[in-house]
Amino acid sequence: LAAFKGFPWSKVLPYALAQTAGAFVAALLVRWNYSEVLAKADPGHTDKTEIVFSTLPGNGGLPISQFGAFRDQIIGTALLVLLIFAVTDLLNTPPGANMAPFIIGLIVVAIGMAWGTNAGYAINPARDLGPRLAAFLTGYGGAWRDQYGDLYFWVPIAGPLIGGPLGALLYRLLISPHLPVAEQEPGRVPAPD
Repeated sequence: LAAFKGFPWSKVLPYALAQTAGAFVAALLVRWNYSEVLAKADPGHTDKTEIVFSTLPGNGGLPISQFGAFRDQIIGTALLVLLIFAVTDLLNTPPGANMAPFIIGLIVVAIGMAWGTNAGYAINPARDLGPRLAAFLTGYGGAWRDQYGDLYFWVPIAGPLIGGPLGALLYRLLISPHLPVAEQEPGRVPAPD
């Protein structure tokens, strides 16, 4: 959004920190609420139940490499951002009656259903990093690694950071040029090129 939609760069870091903190607190709440069940199901707090908090390649059970999970995060996040741009672009007949957040929620669910197998569909660095940190601080010593013992935490951070701008760029190159030019209406400013 900062690179293509005019979101102020000065707000990017505070926004990312707020998202990560929100995901961290939510994960702590889940950890507290399910502490007895998690302790019974997985007394050693291993990757068997770590998937409750953070993503793993192949959802912890399928043979997906880090590169496969990384590629998956790039594609899934690119799809997410491309579709968010499509839903929120005033020149693309956006949904009415403030339905955009609902539609975006459905998009996230659809991406999860279609693309969640390979890497658990973090598609947002905060969604994985905050809960992964909470898991680590509450007894999951291997939270930074995948089920193969390899450092994995970077995949759901770097993949979305590449996929997001890629999706925005694809929208700008493939869809924006084919939309009608904005008519000058009071309070409406055409999207910057």
